[in-house]
Amino acid sequence: MKRILATGATAIALMTGGAAYADFPMDDNITFVIPYSPGGGFDTIVRQFAPAMERAMGTTVVPENISGAGGARGGQSVHRSDPDGYTIGIYNIPGLTVNEVTGKDQGFKLDEVTWLANLAVETYALAVAADSGINSVEDLCAMGQKPKLSDTGATSTASITTRISFAILGCDIVDVTGYSGSNDAMIAVISGEVNATIKPITSLKKYLGDGGSGDLKLILTLTEDEAISGVASATDIGHPELAKFTLNRVIGGPPGIPADVVSALEAGLRAASDDAAVQSWAKSSGVGLKFMGVDATRAMMDDLSSFYQQYKDMVAVSE
Repeated sequence: MKRILATGATAIALMTGGAAYADFPMDDNITFVIPYSPGGGFDTIVRQFAPAMERAMGTTVVPENISGAGGARGGQSVHRSDPDGYTIGIYNIPGLTVNEVTGKDQGFKLDEVTWLANLAVETYALAVAADSGINSVEDLCAMGQKPKLSDTGATSTASITTRISFAILGCDIVDVTGYSGSNDAMIAVISGEVNATIKPITSLKKYLGDGGSGDLKLILTLTEDEAISGVASATDIGHPELAKFTLNRVIGGPPGIPADVVSALEAGLRAASDDAAVQSWAKSSGVGLKFMGVDATRAMMDDLSSFYQQYKDMVAVSE
């Protein structure tokens, strides 16, 4: 009798659970984990999206900063959460992808994450000093000595992008690391300490002409199509694969979230991306919103894993 009652209770729980999932979200808050301290790019985008998600989904969305281990600690927290849709997080991609490819134990596996959406994409560009005589990648690689490029650390996403990009181009470089931040790395180009740097276009804009200081100029964008008028793209120089180097703001949850909850979260994130206030903020801030749904995000994650796997030895040697 006890066994029959237990089985019946389980069946009731499953039925009521199914009903709860169908009505998601109900009377609980959605916790949106940010794997870094307040004030950075990941924190800012979540805090812009949260109110728009609230309007779209009719519930409270609470941003929660859980920093540490290069973004892995926040991912661990999400991974350990109940798969009920009430805890989601933003992930640093490709940073976590590179860590996994090189064998780092992050406390969770990316292919176990329930991917929900991609919110934004930042693209890279190669910049030199504005008064430099270097006007192309060919000029940079034909200086008669190895070009020096600036980065924060050897395992930073920008540094990995730099080393792999120039390996693809067949150009030997010296990647000078140790700068305290991207801004210092860009100033090093202006001061002549190094010859060039690869950084997100949004970061470089304040030092370009047409609104910036005019101290830097771009000689290449790591994009398939023309991103900046008059500046060569990766496709233009015959290497469209360089456009795979991007910074993505990807949203995921713990393993095993039911399909209908995944759909509800995807719809809420999509509505937030289309929200007028979010669109206005992105335009004024230069944030490249690029919403991708569940299927497209999963495909992107698989593609990035395969792409970086090709360069596993190159990335691992630099650690």
